[in-house]
Amino acid sequence: MSKTIKGFCLQGREKIYPNSGVSVTSNTSVVEMEIPSLKEGEILAKTLYTGICGSDNSASLGKSNFDWVERPRIIGHEFSAEVLELGPGDHGDLEVGDKFTPLAMLGCQDDECPACSVSKWNLCPSKQIIGFHRNGGFGQQVVLESDRVVPLMEGLTPKQGALVEPLSVVVNALHNKCTIKPGQDVVVTGCGIIGLMSAELAKAAGARVLVTGIAHDRDIRLKRASQSGFITIEVSPENPLSKQLKEGIADDNGIPFGVNGQVDLLIECSGVPQVLAEAITVVRPEGDICVIATYGKEVEINATHLTRTSLNMRGSMGSCREDYMVAQKLMVTGTFPSEHYTDLYDFEDITKAFEDSIKANNMKAVVKMN
Repeated sequence: MSKTIKGFCLQGREKIYPNSGVSVTSNTSVVEMEIPSLKEGEILAKTLYTGICGSDNSASLGKSNFDWVERPRIIGHEFSAEVLELGPGDHGDLEVGDKFTPLAMLGCQDDECPACSVSKWNLCPSKQIIGFHRNGGFGQQVVLESDRVVPLMEGLTPKQGALVEPLSVVVNALHNKCTIKPGQDVVVTGCGIIGLMSAELAKAAGARVLVTGIAHDRDIRLKRASQSGFITIEVSPENPLSKQLKEGIADDNGIPFGVNGQVDLLIECSGVPQVLAEAITVVRPEGDICVIATYGKEVEINATHLTRTSLNMRGSMGSCREDYMVAQKLMVTGTFPSEHYTDLYDFEDITKAFEDSIKANNMKAVVKMN
């Protein structure tokens, strides 16, 4: 091998709290990697660009909902790559040199599996997630199953390819779990990349969109949301979304947002339990709540209120191949302006990229791996 292959490795399980004085990356390190021999159906690829996901951050912080991830593990499931070598077996039309993004989730592919039988690997109870169940895209090279490969669409850059997976998650949620109509008022809680992708797609469907964040988000994430034309507000325990809606929020033209403190749809992307609990109070009767976030602890919901208002609350998990194709088209056509939300780092600065991402000091960290 002509050069040393390196990767960003999740190693420890210590629970880390940002601003506690403990380095937020103390559970991780850059390591030298060994590439295993290829098995039946596997390929070797050079990673090109890899995005940092909120789940990567959560695992790095030792959060309890990611205790199941084995350590050590080269993490990363949002990436673009180039095929270097094909292992034994049939790989269809795949060739050395092809550029692709991988499906993050690989199902058991059993014909008797209710999810896999309809190609929804994201719902397979035995699914394997790259970067969590096996080494992933924060290695400068990666071994993976060729079944995961989704070729990059013509006109899509490898840098954009690192955003296909998160955008596909939002495509699945908004296209399959929500019914957004032109003229609706939609709240997106949380201004991370999933939140702002949700806001962009809701806007593209004709909705008027409000994005929430906390005070720390003011100068970076909420600023970019505002630059994209969204209504933005800061929320806090003392000044929650429900209170601000009741007091009245208007857009730049002075037109009130929502009716009587309630909106048509809320898309929950913050992962904060209190935000989800509050959500049912700010959505109109028979309105919709779409939950994309995951939570580090159980969330208490006023189920009686949910019943009496006939709300529709739906969760959305991951994405499948069809969603990846839609996500690519949304970027190629400019419907989702990926450049506006991408902060690029070199591999030498990967620890800094994770620090900035965990502390919400960037929008979407994408690391140039080679």
